[in-house]
Amino acid sequence: MIVKSPPIATDRGISGGRVAKNKRRTITSKKLNTDGAAPTHGRRTPTTKKTKLPAFTPWKVILVSFLIGICGILYIAHVFNTQQVLTEVNQLESEFNKAQRQYHQTRLEFDRLTGPQQIYSIARQHGFVNAGPADQIIYIQAEAK
Repeated sequence: MIVKSPPIATDRGISGGRVAKNKRRTITSKKLNTDGAAPTHGRRTPTTKKTKLPAFTPWKVILVSFLIGICGILYIAHVFNTQQVLTEVNQLESEFNKAQRQYHQTRLEFDRLTGPQQIYSIARQHGFVNAGPADQIIYIQAEAK
């Protein structure tokens, strides 16, 4: 048994199996030039763009994870340092408040000891007499010669 292929048809239309001259692609145009004679829908459009996924090579992944790790370590160290400084600030603030309370207490005792009531009572004990208001007019007499 002999198998033969079908005969090749020599009648391929007006253009002889080639794309018509008005439908050929030129260098400047990327679409088919149909001169408005035929619609473009239903035809395959040439796809020159191939979508590629970004290349994630192992060394890039290792580098990025290393950088993220360093940033994380720096952030955690910063948080611990901030907490330590806050503890020191709170301790210094409590010491300042304690010193300020002691100062105010000592100042109050000093003001009580040197206040007008204490001064007047000590002056009376030493024999001084209250002169009254301080707006008295003092007249100075000229000495006779």
